[in-house]
Amino acid sequence: MSKLAEYLGVNVYSRSRTVKDKDFFSFTVVSHNRDSRLNLINYFNKFPLLSSKYLDYKDWVYILELQKANSLTTSYLDKALKIRTDYNSTRTTYTWNHLKNCYLIKENK
Repeated sequence: MSKLAEYLGVNVYSRSRTVKDKDFFSFTVVSHNRDSRLNLINYFNKFPLLSSKYLDYKDWVYILELQKANSLTTSYLDKALKIRTDYNSTRTTYTWNHLKNCYLIKENK
């Protein structure tokens, strides 16, 4: 996690909690500025996600592009919020076309 955070130019945040008699630990890195977002985009373009998280990622990049194109206004927000409702567990739109050129498949040929 620290190597990923270093690559993105951000910090690693850690959290621990105890539930009953078990300890749980989590670590998070947050891309919070233009440079770290660009590094993250470059990383995921080189090593794409394989699950529906890839679809969330592509939507996130599209929202960033909308934001950049409308940097002086908030005119993109309605469209961004609509896109955001189709993330994670609320996703209803799926396509697996990105797996056709999967880097794991390419390596096996």
